[in-house]
Amino acid sequence: MMLSVSNFKRRIMALILPCLILMPHIVASQQPDSIPNDKYERRLQARENVWRRLIPDITVVQYAGGTGMFSFGTGWAYGKSDNWETTVNLGFIPRKYNDRPYWVFAIKENYLPWRIGVGRTPLEVRPLCVTFGLSSILHGDFWTSEPDRYPKGYYGFSSKIRAQIGVGQRFSLNIPYSRRQLGRQISFYYEISTCELYIRQKIMSDKIPLKDIIILGVGLIYTI
Repeated sequence: MMLSVSNFKRRIMALILPCLILMPHIVASQQPDSIPNDKYERRLQARENVWRRLIPDITVVQYAGGTGMFSFGTGWAYGKSDNWETTVNLGFIPRKYNDRPYWVFAIKENYLPWRIGVGRTPLEVRPLCVTFGLSSILHGDFWTSEPDRYPKGYYGFSSKIRAQIGVGQRFSLNIPYSRRQLGRQISFYYEISTCELYIRQKIMSDKIPLKDIIILGVGLIYTI
């Protein structure tokens, strides 16, 4: 049966018209919601900030200082003007200083209250750095509590864990923004410290010279 031209047009329009009506709704469902969601964006930004703060931003290399002949570490600078630092370090004591080599694990907290620029140069000085740390020799020859072979209270201290406190200074070079590749600052520092065992020995015997309870360390810090 042959269709008339008018009937054919009506049937074509009957097929096309629903598509034209539904098309805007289909396109809208595939496009992102244009209505801003400030609460979601703030929550997302907060999560990103937390993860960003977990990424270490300082690298430390130190010679001596009570955490081995050489130690290497990483950590975080935070607070107003980066005046607080927390670092995790791994040090090494060579065999020539003992009957065997030892590894030392240390956690340090630094407080740097002041930052002084040197004129218009990229140099700056942190005139005071107060440091506190805990270190442990990673070997079974050392103990946290006295072995049973010793009478109770014979030593009265742990041979494995040391608590240190000290002061020092830091001298930094700020890398100009246009020349930065991996980091923004390189610093040289020194620290003079002692530990609770040395303080105890000094209190028990004033014949021990002061120089025998002083620990000196120097190092470099690279800040990204």
